[in-house]
Amino acid sequence: MHGVLTHASLARIPAEDLPLLGGLRAYASVEVRLDGTHAWVRWSEAGYEILRALLPVRCAEFFEKLDRHWHLCGHSLPAFEVPDDGFVPLASVITPAPVLLVADDDEVLPRVVLALRRAEEPRPAVALLTTPKALAAWVDMASQAEIAALEAARSGELVLVTGERLPPLMGERYWGERLFCPLGWMPDPDLPESALLQALGVQAHELALLRKGAVEIIPRSALSSLSRASARLGAG
Repeated sequence: MHGVLTHASLARIPAEDLPLLGGLRAYASVEVRLDGTHAWVRWSEAGYEILRALLPVRCAEFFEKLDRHWHLCGHSLPAFEVPDDGFVPLASVITPAPVLLVADDDEVLPRVVLALRRAEEPRPAVALLTTPKALAAWVDMASQAEIAALEAARSGELVLVTGERLPPLMGERYWGERLFCPLGWMPDPDLPESALLQALGVQAHELALLRKGAVEIIPRSALSSLSRASARLGAG
């Protein structure tokens, strides 16, 4: 990001527009303070991706820190109304809605109510849901070893990437083996993955992705080794 917002690391936006930043929950450094009808958002990593998400927000104001004082970007006078405390992680303010799963009337299956709750134990991310264009831009800069260690599957305007070392792209990150849960969350009830997969009717050749308001079933065969050619083709 070039120009007047190059060093921006704080923004003030209408509080009602906070849900538009849901895709930034994966960044631990993104913090929020609610201040009446407005919300302060600050960050210390992935500035380009965060600015790209904030720029479309109406009435957004951006600030940078110069000489230990906050300044409205492009202005020389300090902005003294900027708060220093009261910030909490964005992920604790924007939370996914509980997922309600009900079997079809024709199936002899019990009704299953599956929700997500905050996880206390940190877990490594093994899956990333991002956009084909973002992935294609990354493969142009990544090494062949980094690319070859990943698998990917595209569905509409999104692409699922799996692997132990995920690319540093904006998107939704997940943990798990065959039941992928959003990073920082865990299934509720807290049952073994095998039991949840069985309750959801997920077959041995399938994976399950817990997303906001839905569970997506993905055939294992949909995932294939990532390459520069496949990423570029998928972004076309």
